[in-house]
Amino acid sequence: MKHDFNEYKERHLAFWSLQDVKSPLIGFTIGAGLDSWSYWQYNIAAQKLFAQEKIQPEDIDPNDFVDEQQNYLELSGQINDDIYRSAMPFASIPWMEAILGCPVVSTGSHLSSEKIIEDPESYSQIQINTDNPWIKKYLEFIRVYNNCFSGKYPVAQSVLRGPSDLACALMGVENASIALLMQPEAMHKLLEYVSIQLEEFLKLQLSALPKFQDGYVIGQYEIWAPEPAIRIQEDSSMHYSPELYEKFLKPNDERIASISNYTLIHLHSSSLVLINKFLEVSQIKAFQITKDQGIVKLEDMLPGLMKIQKAGKSLIIKGVFNDSDLELIKKNISVAGLCLQPVVSNATEAEQMLVRLRALWSD
Repeated sequence: MKHDFNEYKERHLAFWSLQDVKSPLIGFTIGAGLDSWSYWQYNIAAQKLFAQEKIQPEDIDPNDFVDEQQNYLELSGQINDDIYRSAMPFASIPWMEAILGCPVVSTGSHLSSEKIIEDPESYSQIQINTDNPWIKKYLEFIRVYNNCFSGKYPVAQSVLRGPSDLACALMGVENASIALLMQPEAMHKLLEYVSIQLEEFLKLQLSALPKFQDGYVIGQYEIWAPEPAIRIQEDSSMHYSPELYEKFLKPNDERIASISNYTLIHLHSSSLVLINKFLEVSQIKAFQITKDQGIVKLEDMLPGLMKIQKAGKSLIIKGVFNDSDLELIKKNISVAGLCLQPVVSNATEAEQMLVRLRALWSD
C-alpha cells in the first residue's frame, strides 16, 4: 500500500462511516495458490510444524517466523492497493481450540484440532488465564512481532473461531449438531461457556496489541480502525436454522461483539441464509462475506449482500472474482462502506487486476 498514512486512514474511516466515495477499498489476498494461507507453504518454520504429528506450544518459536513474515509483508506491500497487511500469530494454529484443551495435529499441509468430548455434559471446564501455555505462546508472537515490526507494519489478531465452531471442534460436527436437538440445555451451557472464554481471551489480546498509526488493524482483512477492533466468526452457523441461531448463538454473538465498537464478523456464503438473524446483532459493525470458490455464484449471494448494506453495515466481499462478478458488484452494491478483497496467486496478478478494478470504478 503506497498511499500516505493520512490518505490511508481517511479512506478506512470512510469505510466505517459509510461515506459516499467514488470507489471501494481494494485489498488483495496473496498466496502461492488460490487460498488464504498458501503463502505459508514457503515458510520454513511452518513446514517444520506441518511435518510433526502433534504440536505442543514448546514446539513453536515465534522468532523463527519473523524473516519470512517480513518477506511476505514487504512483497505484498509493493501492491498499490488500499490496505496494510499485518503480522499475526501464526494463523494455521487453531488457537482457541488449543486454549480450550483440544490437541493440535498436522494434516501435512495445515494444522487442525482433535475433538475431546462426545457430549456437551462431559466437558471439564478449563479456565482462561495467562498460565495457559497456548495463551503464553500467542502473546509471545505479539511481543516478538511488535519488537520487529513496530511502526512499520501492524500487529493484529489472528484467526479465532466463534462459538459454533468451537462447539464443533470440541465434540465433532455430527455430535454437536445432534446435541442441539437432543441435549439443548447442555448445549446452551457449553456454547455460553466457550463464548465467555473467547470473550475473556479477546479482551486479553486486545490489551496486548500495539497501536498502528494511532489506531488498530483487523488481522487478515487489514482494515484500520481508530479504536481497538476485533474479528469474530461463525463458520459452523451453516448447521443452524434461524430458530436455532436465535436460541443458541445470538446471545453469545451479542456478548462477544460488544467487546469493541469496531467488530467485524467473518462468514461464508453458506451462512447468508441466516443474514437476517446476524443483522439483529447490532454490535456488529462490518460483515466480511467469503465467496467460496466452486460452491456458490456471486449472483446468488447478491440478495444477502444487499441486505447487509441496506441495514447500514460496512461490507467486505472476499473471493476469486471473474469479470462477470465484478460487473454484478458494480451494478448492485454501493461503494459506500464497501471493500473488495480478491484472492489471487501472486503480486503480479494482483497488480494486473488492480488496473482493471481502478478502471472499472472510474467509468
